[in-house]
Formats: sequence, C-alpha cells, structure tokens
Amino acid sequence: MQRLLHLVYSLNRSTLIAFSFMAIILVGTLLLMLPISNTSGKWLPVIDALFTATSASCVTGLAVLDTGKDLTIFGQLVLITLIQIGGLGLMTITTLFAVGLGKRINISQRLLIQESLNQDAPSGVVRIALDIIKYTLVIEFIFGTILAFYFYEMLEMGGKALYWGYWHAISAFCNAGFDLLGDYASLTAFRGNVVVNLVFMVLIILGGIGFTVIGDVVQKRKWRYFSLHTKIVLSVNTILLVVGAVLFWLLEMENPATIGTLSVGEQWLASAFQSVTARTAGFNTVDIGALSGASLTLMMILMFIGASSTSTGGGIKTTTFTVLMLSTLALLRGKKDVLLFKRRIDGNIISKSYAIFVLAQLWLVLAFFMLLVFDTSGHSYQLILFELISAFGTVGLGVGITTEWNTWCKLILIATMYIGRIGILTFSMSFFNKKVDRIRHPAENILIG
Repeated sequence: MQRLLHLVYSLNRSTLIAFSFMAIILVGTLLLMLPISNTSGKWLPVIDALFTATSASCVTGLAVLDTGKDLTIFGQLVLITLIQIGGLGLMTITTLFAVGLGKRINISQRLLIQESLNQDAPSGVVRIALDIIKYTLVIEFIFGTILAFYFYEMLEMGGKALYWGYWHAISAFCNAGFDLLGDYASLTAFRGNVVVNLVFMVLIILGGIGFTVIGDVVQKRKWRYFSLHTKIVLSVNTILLVVGAVLFWLLEMENPATIGTLSVGEQWLASAFQSVTARTAGFNTVDIGALSGASLTLMMILMFIGASSTSTGGGIKTTTFTVLMLSTLALLRGKKDVLLFKRRIDGNIISKSYAIFVLAQLWLVLAFFMLLVFDTSGHSYQLILFELISAFGTVGLGVGITTEWNTWCKLILIATMYIGRIGILTFSMSFFNKKVDRIRHPAENILIG
C-alpha cells in the first residue's frame, strides 16, 4: 500500500488529479456495462456506460439512460458511489484511507492534496480533507433522513423511502442531478412541494459553496472573522441566486408551458429552484425544453459561472467571475489595485482568473464547432450550446437532445464534462511541466484594443 501511494504521489500533481478522475470513470464504465447493472440483463453499450460513468463521476447529471427505470439496484448503487467519490475527489478518499491505516502523509503527498483541494499552502490540508469527509457525512445524513421520513409518510413508500432519501441526498449535495423518479422528469412532480424543494435547494447550495466556506462558517461563525474567500462566495452566491430567481420569474411568468399556470407562490418557488439548480446541480421542477430563448440564455450564464472553489460543482467558479468583474472595473476607473472588503486581490489571482476564462472560452468554442460538425439531428444552435455549457458547468440540465446524439457528439460531451469537473486550468496544466523563469527579458509596449 505504501509503495502504491508513493508511486501515485510522485507524479505531476495536475496530471495525477486528471488521471484520478479518469480511473474512477473507467472503473465505473466497466461496472455499468455488466448485465447485472441494467434491467435488460444485457451488456450495456460502451458509449452509454462511459457517458453515464463520466456524468456521475464528474457530478453532472446529463443522462442517456433513465436511472430509475434502466438501472437495477446494483447499477444505481454503482452510480451513487461514483457520485460520492466524484463529489469528494479521489485525493480526499485516499487521504482518509491512508490516515485510517495509520500511514504518515509526507510533504509530496500534502502538496498533492493541496493541489486537489485548491489550497494556498500544504499545512493543514490533511485536517481539511478529513473535515470534508465529516461535513459531507453529517449533511447527507441529516437531509437524507428528512427526505426518507417525507417519502415514507407522504408517498407511503415503506422501506424504500430510506434508500430513496439517502440516495437523493447524496446526489443533491454532490450537485449531481441524478434522480430515481424515471422518465427523465427530474423533480417536476414536486414543483409545488415546499419541503422537497427546500431540502434540495439547501443541499445544492451547501454543496455548491465549497467545503472551505462551510468549515470557515462552522468554526468562526461571525461575518467579520470570515476569510475574504468566504465573504466573496457568500455574497456573490446570494446575489446570483436572487437575481437569477427574479429574472427567471419575469421571463417565464406568462409561459403556460412552464410556470404561467401556477399560483404566485408556486411560481416563485419554481423560479428560486431553477436559479439554485442552474448554478451546477441539474435537477429541475419545470420542463427545460419549454423555456423561452431568453430564459435558456439566462441559465447558460448561470451555468457558465457555476459554483465555488473546493465545492462539488463546476463552471469557472464564482470567485473567478468576481475577480474578472472587479479587475475590469478597476481598469476602467484607472485603479492599480483590485479591492474588495478592504482587501487587495493579488496579481497572480487576477492572472489565473483571466487564464481560466480564456481557456474555458477556447474549449467551448472548439467543442461547439465540433458538435456542429458531427450533429446530424438538425438541432438549433441555442439548444446545442445549452447542452454544451451544461456539460462544462457539470450542471446536467438538458433540453432533451442528449439521447438523440450520435457517438461522436456524446464523446465531445464526455470530454467537456471531464474538463469541467477537474477544472480547465488543472486540465491544461497537466500537459506542461512547471518551470521557474530564471531570466527576465526586456519589456516593450505593444498596441492593444
């Protein structure tokens, strides 16, 4: 075990993180291909198993199989295990096993954990990893129990309620978006149910703000003691959720195919839920395919921004979005420093944020072009782009065209989900060896803009 850990931790850190998710996906693909995993009792096609394993491991939720009808209990358990591991990250799981076996975590291993958890320094990363496990289990147990009691009492599901409660709690907290309701209907049957909506929204938000923020709030409890990262995440998340809900309601309030026929209370509940889930979760209480073009565009913006760093979600992240907006504003105002909450944002963070934004745009443009080349179904540009951004943001909201796509289009989405989960910057850096610049050449101005 020690030799294996040493070999694993000796690899390039970005490369290892990329390979760790690849390993999870491949194992999940093999298990889902087994006849025991699906209700047909036959071997599942490789592309469908690979797509499903990637979507689960990358906690996305895009589906080419009906989870509630096409997968057996064994297949569903494989799926939820992939979701849990994908949400926590293999490095966190490995750390737990290493500590459990009494193994000492050396500095190279701590550096790898630091990279996977996106921390500033290797000190304390083992404790952070263990705290992540603790927070996850506690949150999933509490809200899984609430859902189990609700399913047992209200839906009269009997012992099945326990399975459904914890299964969906894991899927929601990990922002995966998979459900067992069948017919690709997600939570549309519960769009007016306050209990189910609130439980899922709280789980999605907790999973989306990141483990670092959860730990900071639990330990410090008062706003003035929170780190700058925590203040940014909580503030920006609140703004995006409120603005998203209001805009969604304004755009869809007269659409009879979505929320137009609902009561005012149900309209606001559905609008709030879609604003929350669009950030990275993938559940829906209204028919996404029936949304107006403006609403689809709004949701694409929210999906592209995504969740927060060290969370179970994807996208470019709320902190990246905030830094981009503030640095642009500072440039327009002629300010040298980017300030927020009386703190200056380091220049390296600003550079990294722009790199993430540019790399994300480059991949989406390339992937969109390839989808247009290989798509033979004649779907509109907007629907194709929506599905692509949903995959990149590891959201999983779909407009119903994924199941119609051919193998090449599915492979493009698989790659996009994978890149979206490990992070476009981590993915790109896995191809390069970091070298310290020892020589600085003379500077010269060029004309831009």
